[in-house]
Amino acid sequence: MSIKKSLLIVFPLCVLAVLQSCKTDFDINAPYDDIPVVFGALDQTVDTQYVKINKTYLGTGDNTTYASINDSILFPNLSATIDEELNGTVTNSYNLEEKWVKNIEEGLFNTDSQKVYFFVPNGGLNSEATYKLTVNVDEGRKTATAQTSLVEPFDFVSTFKIQAHAGLSFAGPNESYGTVTMRWSSAKGAIKYEAGLVFYYDEHNQNGIEEKSVTWSLGKATALSTNGGEEMSKEILGDGFYKIIAAKLDGNSNEANITKRVFKRIEFFVAAAGEDLSTYIGVNEPSNSIVSERPTFTNIEGGLGVFSSRTNLVMKEYLAGFPFKLNLNSQAELEDGQYTGHLKFQP
Repeated sequence: MSIKKSLLIVFPLCVLAVLQSCKTDFDINAPYDDIPVVFGALDQTVDTQYVKINKTYLGTGDNTTYASINDSILFPNLSATIDEELNGTVTNSYNLEEKWVKNIEEGLFNTDSQKVYFFVPNGGLNSEATYKLTVNVDEGRKTATAQTSLVEPFDFVSTFKIQAHAGLSFAGPNESYGTVTMRWSSAKGAIKYEAGLVFYYDEHNQNGIEEKSVTWSLGKATALSTNGGEEMSKEILGDGFYKIIAAKLDGNSNEANITKRVFKRIEFFVAAAGEDLSTYIGVNEPSNSIVSERPTFTNIEGGLGVFSSRTNLVMKEYLAGFPFKLNLNSQAELEDGQYTGHLKFQP
C-alpha cells in the first residue's frame, strides 16, 4: 500500500477521535539486505564473456528511481572469479575485470553508463567443461556462487541448406506466394530458441552506396528436452516476407534521394538458451493469467538472478562465396510486386 493511500484511510479515523491524539507509523519497507544480483549467459561463439553483478536496493518513495543511480545498485568492494572445470579438475581460472559500458538501450537502469564484469577465455570456452562463478563482497562478508554447463554446438538441417542454396522461393508464378521452412537440429543443453533472418541490400543515393539490412524475428520455439538432435522448424510465409520489408522501408525520410536498391543476400540465425536461462525467461514472460502472484527462479546460491549459457547459430552461405539469393520469381516479386514494387529494387 502506498503512503498516499494509507493517509487517506487514516485521516477520517483521526477526525472521529476529535481531541484524542492520532499517531500512525508507516513501515512500508522490509529490513534492508544487500543481496548480490547476477545476470550472465556464457556464449562460446564470442570472444569476450560478460556478467552483470548488482545488489538489491531500497529507498523511500518510488524504488524504481533508485535503479538508475549506480551508487545505489553497485557494491563498492567486489571481486569475482570464474573457474573452468573439466572432469572435476580446474583447467582455467579467470578474475573478472570491470568495464563501464555506454550507449545502452532505454530501460529501468542507468542508460548513460553501467558497470559490467568480463573475461576473455584462453582459446575460447570449452563446450565440454563446467563453469563456476564465485562473487566475493567486502572480502568475504557476502558470497554468491553459481555454475553452468554450455549449450553445445548445433546446425541447420542439410536439406534446408541445399534448398536455400538453390534459391529461396518466397514467390511463385502468377502472383502466388511460397513458404520457406527453416529447419535446424536442437542443441544439447538448450530448451528455448529464437529464429530469424536478415535481409541485406545496397542503397544507392546521391552520396554513394550504403549497405543496409532488415531483421525479421520469426518467433520462439521450444524443444521437448535438452538432449539435442530434435528437428525444429519455423515457417517463413512468402507474403509476410515482402510485407515486413515494405513495413521497414516505407516512410523513409530520405526516399527522394535514393536512386535504387539492390538485394544482396539473406542470412539465417537461431539463438539457443541454456536450461536455466530458458526457465528464467519462461518465469518472467508476460502472463495472461488472472493470478497476480508469479513464481520466482534463481540458480544463484547466496544471491538472485541467473548464471547460464546461450549460443548463436548463423548461416550465411552453403558453399563458400555463394550467399543465399532469391530465385527468379522471388526476385521479380521484390522488384515489381504489390508490396515492394514501389521501393526501387532493381537487379
